[in-house]
Amino acid sequence: MKARFQFIHTACLIFLALVMQGCATKNELTFSRVDPSMGRRVQVALEAAVAEYKVPGAILALRDMKGDSRIWTSGLGNLETGEPMSKDLYFAIGSVTKSYVATMVLQLVDDGLVKLDAPIGEYLPGLVLRENEITIRHLLEMRSGLGDYGLNPQFFTMLEAEPLRVFTPEQLVKLSIDKTGDPDREFCYTNANYILLGMLIEKVTNRSLQDEMKRRILQPLGMSHTFMLMEMKMPVPYAHGYYYEEGKVVDGTYLCHPSAAWTAGGIVSTAADQLIWAKALVEGQLLSPRSHSEQFTMKPAPSKHVDYGLGVMNLNGLVGHAGNLNNVYTSFVGRYHGYDCVILVNGQSGDTGEKTWSYRAGDILKKVIKETRL
Repeated sequence: MKARFQFIHTACLIFLALVMQGCATKNELTFSRVDPSMGRRVQVALEAAVAEYKVPGAILALRDMKGDSRIWTSGLGNLETGEPMSKDLYFAIGSVTKSYVATMVLQLVDDGLVKLDAPIGEYLPGLVLRENEITIRHLLEMRSGLGDYGLNPQFFTMLEAEPLRVFTPEQLVKLSIDKTGDPDREFCYTNANYILLGMLIEKVTNRSLQDEMKRRILQPLGMSHTFMLMEMKMPVPYAHGYYYEEGKVVDGTYLCHPSAAWTAGGIVSTAADQLIWAKALVEGQLLSPRSHSEQFTMKPAPSKHVDYGLGVMNLNGLVGHAGNLNNVYTSFVGRYHGYDCVILVNGQSGDTGEKTWSYRAGDILKKVIKETRL
C-alpha cells in the first residue's frame, strides 16, 4: 500500500537519475525543423516507444524555431473503453507545476512585494524551523534544508487510513520539518519548498493561488486549458492515468486528493497549452530580464549532468522542468537547442520488471530522438 503513495517523493530525482543516462552521452540531442517529412518517422518511433515501455499512451509536441508546431499521439487515453489518445486530452503535469510557481514568485519580486534573499519568516512566521535563515531563494532552488513530507512515516499512515484525505498546506509543511538541515548547504529536492512558496503567493497577494495563476500567467499567455486541480474531478476530456500493482493495471487517476500535491505538482493541462508555456518559460516572457536571468542561473544538483535554477533545470541542454505523479502521469516541458518540446505519458499498462520509480516521459522522449535522429 505504501508504494502507491510515493508520488510525493517527487518527480525530479527520478528524472535526474534516468534522463541523464540518455542525455549524458556523445550522441547529443538535436531536433530538425518540424516539417511534414519527419512526421511519419516520429509517429513510428513514438508508437515503438509506447509499446517498449509498456505505457497506455503518450502525446509528443514539438515547435521549431520558426514557430511551426506538430503534435503526435500514440496508444490509449482510457484502457477500459479503448479510447485512443488524442491531442486535446488533459493530463496532470506533476512537478512542471513548480516552474509556474517559481515564475509567480519572481513576478512578485519584480513587483517589489517579495525580496528574493529575505527569510521566509518575514512573510510566513512560525511555520518552519530556522525561519530566519531559510530565504525565498533557498526554497526556489531546493536548498532550504527542509525535509520531505512524502518520506515521513506519519504521512503514509495518514494516507493509508484515509487515501482521499484533504491536506492543508500547513499540514504538509508541518510533516516536512522533522529533518530540517542547514540552509544553502546542499541541493535536496523536496515538495515542501514549493508548498511554502504557494502559501507565500497567497499571503502577499491576498488572493488564491489559482486566481493569481490565472491573472499572472494563463490570461496573459492565452492558456485556456490549464488549471490547478482542487478537487477529485479532472476536466474533460482527460487521459486516465494507470499504475501497475500486484499483477494488475489499476486506474490511478484519483489515487490521492490533489491537495497532497498542490503547488508542488497540482496543475492539469493539455499539450498545446504546454507548448505555449515552454516558450514563455524559457524566454522569460513574463519576467524582467534580471529575474529571468536569476531563474536560469543554475547550480549543480547531485549529478554533474544536472543543474537546477529557480524552478527550472538543465539536463545536458534539455532545459525546463519534469513531472512524475506516482508513475501515473509523467511529463517534461521545456526546450532543447531552440526547439520547444512537450511529452505527456499516462502511466503503466504492464509489468516493466522494475521495482523502483520510472520516468517514462523521459524514456520515450529519448527513444524518439534516438530512433529518428531528430
